[in-house]
Amino acid sequence: MEDERKKSKFLVVIFWLSTLGCFAFGYYNTVEAFRTYGAFGIDNPVGNWFIALIPLVMVFGGYLASVQGRRKMLYLYLAGEIIFFAANLTYLYPQKLGRILVNEEAQMLKDSVTVYQGKLDKIANKGDSYSLAKLQRLREFQSNLLTEIKDRNGFGQYATEQLKHYNELAGTSYTPERYVGKTPEERQKYYDDWKKKTDEGIKNFIVQLNGNDKSAEKIVTAKYEMDVIAFEYNPKLEIILDDKSKVILSEDAIANNSQIALLEDLAGKLDKVALDVNSVKQPAPFNKIIDMEKGISFPKTKKLGDMDFAFISAIDRINKLDTWIVIILCFFFDLLGPFLFYFYLRNEEDEFDSAGVDNWDIPWWKKLFGIQ
Repeated sequence: MEDERKKSKFLVVIFWLSTLGCFAFGYYNTVEAFRTYGAFGIDNPVGNWFIALIPLVMVFGGYLASVQGRRKMLYLYLAGEIIFFAANLTYLYPQKLGRILVNEEAQMLKDSVTVYQGKLDKIANKGDSYSLAKLQRLREFQSNLLTEIKDRNGFGQYATEQLKHYNELAGTSYTPERYVGKTPEERQKYYDDWKKKTDEGIKNFIVQLNGNDKSAEKIVTAKYEMDVIAFEYNPKLEIILDDKSKVILSEDAIANNSQIALLEDLAGKLDKVALDVNSVKQPAPFNKIIDMEKGISFPKTKKLGDMDFAFISAIDRINKLDTWIVIILCFFFDLLGPFLFYFYLRNEEDEFDSAGVDNWDIPWWKKLFGIQ
């Protein structure tokens, strides 16, 4: 019986090396979590390594003592491992999923732009069928006009004809401008100016369809602003969605990330449109994206590297496979792996009768902590 229960020295060495590897994994990621969070500042990296020694000492000291027979020291070990798990998730979750999280928020905002436009189209365009048909024609004239300006870098005979039809429907008196500009920047400005002017004409036409009152004007203005937002931001959101590069994690890098800043700027503009429409339209058709009273801040990725972000985001995405992969990775290295090795490495004869280890009537958790 003694020979059967004799431990393999080879396995003991392997399990100890594996356990120490788990501790090193937890320690390194805890250091990185403190660095990402900027706990001691960029210019003081030594502080991160030093403070992370506290849970490391708890983990290693508690584990070593419990293996030698002092089972109650497992409580100290567990306390240190909980710190490791929290810090590791804080670092690894955005480290592995940062790009996915930014792209998910970009897609959410892109969908919001589409929804806002659709709702505002229904709210703003309330004229009779004849007037709405005129509005559709007006937009066709605008599209034809702008297409030729872009393709020919200015007015040709076709664009002049489309502008004439546009003026007749919109009640405007725009005249063609022959000088476009020599540089690409000047030609782009020319195009943008004409789009702005023709958008303004369409806006005024819609106001007339809605009775020309203040409420209608406010809603139509919001519709105009929404169209501008979609025109400006949709191409930029597409660039973000096509981006596969890694998101750099540090307090300064996140604060200066141009993509996250763009998402934050867009969220603010969508909220302004929602506020304007909700103030005159009952029941309010839009929910705010940024609602500090409810603690809803957007984009959430501007808090990448914060512990509360990692846990809240992981809970929100708990149905995603990639979230579970990171959680299981942290759980295995910080808790499960060393626990499994502990059952083999522990000294079974120091504090309690070793026969209790093989007694199936004693619950596993009592065996673990040496309770009979």
